[in-house]
Amino acid sequence: MKHALAYEWVRARSLRSTWLLLAGAGVLQFASGLYWGLNRDLGTLDALTSAFGLVDRLGALLIAAIGIAAFGLDHQHGTLATTRLVLRSPARIVAARALVTAGLALLGGVLMVVLTAAGVLTGGGALPAGAGAAGRAGAAVLPLTVLSGLAGVALGGLLRHTGLAVGVFAAWTFVAETALAALGRVPVTALPFSGTALFALPGMAVFAVLVVLALGAAVFTLARRDG
Repeated sequence: MKHALAYEWVRARSLRSTWLLLAGAGVLQFASGLYWGLNRDLGTLDALTSAFGLVDRLGALLIAAIGIAAFGLDHQHGTLATTRLVLRSPARIVAARALVTAGLALLGGVLMVVLTAAGVLTGGGALPAGAGAAGRAGAAVLPLTVLSGLAGVALGGLLRHTGLAVGVFAAWTFVAETALAALGRVPVTALPFSGTALFALPGMAVFAVLVVLALGAAVFTLARRDG
């Protein structure tokens, strides 16, 4: 497994898209923090909590794209056969990609939280004294990015197309979940992506279960379809 992780780490860090997507997620959050830090008419809101919301979901989409690229680019450039030859076991390939992507996603989540706070302070805003809503909003970014990155790995392995997988992830997170909440009366806290973004345990649990099942399906697909 150590060899598989080293192989996957070299692949991931050599891709320019990995670092551009991480940087993009951080820049989005810094810009959001700066905007809310410059806002002097917040009423009962605080700048840090307000700086998350929709923007951290866009950042999570960029992090998911890192996971999607783990398989999507392999199929696009025809290098999956080389990966299979080197690592052999489909389970080892998926596990290594999931672990490396999870590490990068966690790094991206931390970067997003830090740069959000930096943006608020740069704009002259103040960070809240206590944890409260701001603490929950910041803490939610970490499981949101990690689970999104892992979901991206699974989607990339299942769909074998980077653009299609990104589109499916975006459609689910920004369209399907909104429709389920508005039309299906499903509690937002129980939805995988939205619930995780709210740091709600039901949503995080559902997201985690879906990710595990999807990664298992990716292993099966890799063994059967690409063997």
